[in-house]
Amino acid sequence: MPTNKSTLKRMRTSVKSGMRNKARSSSLWTYEKNFRQAIEEGNLEEAQKLLNKTFSLYDKAIKTNVVHKNRANRKKARLTAALAKARNG
Repeated sequence: MPTNKSTLKRMRTSVKSGMRNKARSSSLWTYEKNFRQAIEEGNLEEAQKLLNKTFSLYDKAIKTNVVHKNRANRKKARLTAALAKARNG
């Protein structure tokens, strides 16, 4: 157990930020899952709304360093491709 005041504070803040990051990434996964379910059900209007919300969440995750920029952009491209494929075929 650390004895420094700054180390104790760092431990507390890292736990808080870890919980915050976990919540953000969990909501990302949830919206992505709901988006894929909407596509499977053929509900393309709902899928478009979920896609917009997912994009917004990924952009916020990039800004707060929860997700790397390249990973988020790759996910967004694949989700968009999935919606385009559902519309065309």
